[in-house]
Amino acid sequence: MDRKAILLLALWGALLIGCEPTPTPTPTTAPTATSVPTDTPTPMPTGTPTAMPTATPAPTITPMATPIPTDTPTAMPTDTATPTATPVPIRYGVYFPYPSNVWGEGDRLAIRNSLEYLRSLGVDVVVQDFSSKLVDSGREQDWLIFLDEAQRLNIKVVAWLWPSHHWEGGRFNFHHARRFLEVVQDHPALLAYYGLHEPLSQFNDDQLRYFYQQIKNFAPQVPIYHDMSDIAWFEGRLEYGNHRFSDGICDICAIWHYPFKWAGGEPVFEQEQVLEMVAANVELVRARDPNAQLWFLGQAYEFTGMEYRLRMPTGDEMRELGRMLLQEPRIDGFLWYPYEHGLYDKVLGDPEMVEQRQAVKDVYERYLK
Repeated sequence: MDRKAILLLALWGALLIGCEPTPTPTPTTAPTATSVPTDTPTPMPTGTPTAMPTATPAPTITPMATPIPTDTPTAMPTDTATPTATPVPIRYGVYFPYPSNVWGEGDRLAIRNSLEYLRSLGVDVVVQDFSSKLVDSGREQDWLIFLDEAQRLNIKVVAWLWPSHHWEGGRFNFHHARRFLEVVQDHPALLAYYGLHEPLSQFNDDQLRYFYQQIKNFAPQVPIYHDMSDIAWFEGRLEYGNHRFSDGICDICAIWHYPFKWAGGEPVFEQEQVLEMVAANVELVRARDPNAQLWFLGQAYEFTGMEYRLRMPTGDEMRELGRMLLQEPRIDGFLWYPYEHGLYDKVLGDPEMVEQRQAVKDVYERYLK
């Protein structure tokens, strides 16, 4: 073959190779992403709530490495929505619903009648004192009578063992608490164990955490309730420098500011002070122990023996206090203090306090029902 023919054949072969189509790579099909699981918020367990539940954030799905074409926008999924946590219902109740802390089988009907009436006002939790005189008396089962009657009406109980004997001889004494919890801790009506009254005025934070842990050793599943007073106020006082709020002190922390007073012979309602106090305590508690519940005690008594001359609020004032704290609530519980109490001049349970008890019901129906 001559040189010209060889060159023509070589040129023809190169053309054929250049025109051969490039094989298209088989596209990799991205696996279908597993749908975001529906996060069902865990409701507060009936009887032993310890913290406000927080919705678990939906897991992030890592996109495939294959680039998304710029001219084809990816549509946002519309069939799977991230669930919103269901708020835990606010506890609503009264302090000291029954005038005695010693009872027997013959007192069941009286206890039942008292609790039935309070239930009709919207009450679903009470703080009741239980006699520590029954410890080692052989009558310890009598403590259960009140809890049984509360359970019949679906009312939860914060049980206050009184006298508590928690602090004796310069040290904590847990004998009475342990014996009490051995009997009552598994009762379905028990919401919490009442621990200490205004503890920041007496104990430092290390002592309070020690107390908390010792009670938990006896009854790990039972929340601990303290009447804390104004937590933020103690934080700002140098004389209480190491009496600070922290986690591991209380599961339910009650605060209060009593705003209904006499000043110069005129009735005073300290609304701004209430809101400022609650805001400061909410900020502090949420930062230090987000799992702790914060409850507020609403004044429902008159006591002229104190420096500030506390007066009984009117029904309208009680309704306004309820609106201030429950219309857009930042608290987890609200208790009217007290229903029965022999120390004060007037209390919510007095026969003539019809207007005030109607206000208790009105607050429940407007903001909590």
